[in-house]
Amino acid sequence: MLSIPAALGKKILCLSIIFNSIISVLLAGDILYMFYTGRLLQRPYWPFLLDGSLLWFVIITSFLNIVTAKTLGNVDLRRIKFHHYFYGFLTSFTSSIYLAFFAPAYLSALLMPILIPEIYSSAAMAIFTIFFVYGGMTLMIDDIQDVSLRLRRFLNNLKNKLKRAGRTIETLHLCCSIASIYVTLSIILWTFANGLYSRGSAFHGLSAEILASSLLITSIWGLVAAKKGFWLKIFSCIHD
Repeated sequence: MLSIPAALGKKILCLSIIFNSIISVLLAGDILYMFYTGRLLQRPYWPFLLDGSLLWFVIITSFLNIVTAKTLGNVDLRRIKFHHYFYGFLTSFTSSIYLAFFAPAYLSALLMPILIPEIYSSAAMAIFTIFFVYGGMTLMIDDIQDVSLRLRRFLNNLKNKLKRAGRTIETLHLCCSIASIYVTLSIILWTFANGLYSRGSAFHGLSAEILASSLLITSIWGLVAAKKGFWLKIFSCIHD
C-alpha cells in the first residue's frame, strides 16, 4: 500500500497530465480548424511541419494519455465529503457563470484558446477563470467512473471489448507519440526561425510558448506510458 505522500504525488501527476491533455486537444484543434477553413496565411509551421493534418496525432495521443493518466492516479485517497466530479462540476459551472455574467465576450476562448493573446492584456481575470473551467473538467474526467453505476458498467464493458487489442492500442499510442514529438519539434524550430510574434504563426507570443510546452509534455508522457506498458496494466486487471 502506498504512503499518503506517494499516493498524493501520483494523483497530482495524474491530474496534471489530464489537464495538459485537455489544453493540447484544444490548441491542436484550433490549428486544425484554421487550417481546414483557410484562415491561415500558409500551411501551419511550413516547411518544418510537412502537413497540418499531422496535428491529429497530437489529439489522439492526448486522449490516450488521459486513459493512462487515470490508471496512474487510481490510488486510495480519503475523499472530503463528496466525489471529485462534484467539486469539478461545481468549479467549471461557477467559473462559466462568472464568464457569462462578467466577461461574456470571452466565452469563446473556452473552446478557442487562440483568442487568449487578444484578451490576456485587458482581462487577465478572464484567463484565470478559463483555466478554472479546465481544472474542473480535469476533476470530472478523473472521477468519471463514479458519476453513476450505469456509466461505470459501460466503461468496464468497453475495457472488456478492447482487452484483446491491448498490444495494438499500445503500439498506436507509441506511434502517435512519436508523431507528436515531430510536430512539437517542428513548431519549436519554426518559432526559432521566424520569431514568437510572426504573423504566419497560428499562435504567437504567450500562446506559442503554451502550445510548445503543452505538446512537449503530451508527447513525452505518451512515450513514457507506451514504454512502461500502461495499456497492458490497464487490461491485466480485467478478468473474463
